[in-house]
Amino acid sequence: MTVELTKAEVKILLQSLSNCLATCKTHAAKPSAKCPDCDAAKAVKTKLEKQAKA
Repeated sequence: MTVELTKAEVKILLQSLSNCLATCKTHAAKPSAKCPDCDAAKAVKTKLEKQAKA
């Protein structure tokens, strides 16, 4: 699937992902815990950051 986003939309998504990762309840309860949602969010954030730099 391909989605076209403006730079502003990418910026909002990156901010949202950063906020999500910073407020993870799983990691708040146990910092060393595995969290599949955080792993997925980090992967998406990395892709968006690479695309934003291109």
